[in-house]
Amino acid sequence: MAAGSSLYFLGIGSVFYGFNAFFNPMVTEFGWGRAVTSGAYSLSRLEGGIEGPIIGPLIDKFGARKLIVVGVILAGVGYMCLPAISNPLSLYLIFGLLISMGYNTGFFHATTTAAANWFIRKRSRALSFITAGGGLGGFVLVNFLALLITQFGWRTAGVTMGIVLVVLGLPLAYVVRSRPEDKGMFPDGVAPRVVGGAEGMGAAQAESQSSVEMPQDEVTFTVRQALKSTAFWTYIPAMMLRACILSALVVHQIPHLVDVGISYTAASAVLGTMVLISIPGRLVFGWMGDFIDKRLLLLGSSVLQAAGIWILINVDSLWMAYVFVAVYGIGYGGAIPLTVALRGQLFGRKIFATMGGITSAMTAIATVAAPVFAGYIYDATGSYSIAFYTFLGLISLSGLAFLGVRYPKAPPASGSAPTGS
Repeated sequence: MAAGSSLYFLGIGSVFYGFNAFFNPMVTEFGWGRAVTSGAYSLSRLEGGIEGPIIGPLIDKFGARKLIVVGVILAGVGYMCLPAISNPLSLYLIFGLLISMGYNTGFFHATTTAAANWFIRKRSRALSFITAGGGLGGFVLVNFLALLITQFGWRTAGVTMGIVLVVLGLPLAYVVRSRPEDKGMFPDGVAPRVVGGAEGMGAAQAESQSSVEMPQDEVTFTVRQALKSTAFWTYIPAMMLRACILSALVVHQIPHLVDVGISYTAASAVLGTMVLISIPGRLVFGWMGDFIDKRLLLLGSSVLQAAGIWILINVDSLWMAYVFVAVYGIGYGGAIPLTVALRGQLFGRKIFATMGGITSAMTAIATVAAPVFAGYIYDATGSYSIAFYTFLGLISLSGLAFLGVRYPKAPPASGSAPTGS
């Protein structure tokens, strides 16, 4: 858990949030439009959607540790190549593909899969601890990168970040164990019920025997069963609606705050603080997710995010920006562990990474289109208002859509398609 949270700290902080620190300096130096520049972020989301269905099964087959090593190296080398950027194509190739591939492989899918494998009944809390590392990383590394860029330029900042990722990420990867069975243990520390004289088996041996029954709150799906289930086709629309706002707000928040008269340094601090404020949301909502219906909690988090976006639209001072941070940050943070834990509850841990990859592919269109849409609206109108009001509506619909997600009635029998309830 500690290693996974630390890796999430590095990956989320440097890539998902860290790109914002490079946005304004690149636009200023190269004179690119905001739609063109944000296209790199959109391409990174598209890459994640294409890569997910490939990486997910590899993690389920070979384990999280090996894929973490691959991801750390790719992201680190990518950041070290950042000084080579001189035109939009090189930006898209280095950030949109290379760095993004490393992030999705080693810092996102692999770490959350390891946590989901180790816990069933405490999965929501476990994922809240993992994702809290990302919130702290967003606060620390965005401000760290902003300081480096201000003092030494964005090229030096990129190389420094790449070195940090490799030097810290590889030792952390060594600590990770993909499944409790690798250590002769069981999820949550609770052994499955053994019948038919299989007592005394080791964990790995016991798991492979039909006489071992996993805890009753763990479903076991095949990929085919999951894709045919009502649960999948109600979960995906809710995730797509939510995905529309995430990438766009992360990319355009700093430029919007600068437009209303807040300095670049202060705007970067606002983004970092928003991510920091999201940590209590991740921990509290994640803890509640093991006791309260996750669908209701996701509705509540969506309401908070919608209220926060309305405040962002009307922000005209630094203090209002921090009101936005307080409201949006809690709701935004709360949804992060809940959506991942809900996926595990719906489909089980044996295909957790595979279903995560498929989910990434299905939501890629939304994450690709939204930042470019917001950039286009700004370029056309000189304001983000239309885009932000659109995102307010979408996150509200997402909360309602999560209420429609249907849990499977029971762990599906082998060879039969699961149903919803």
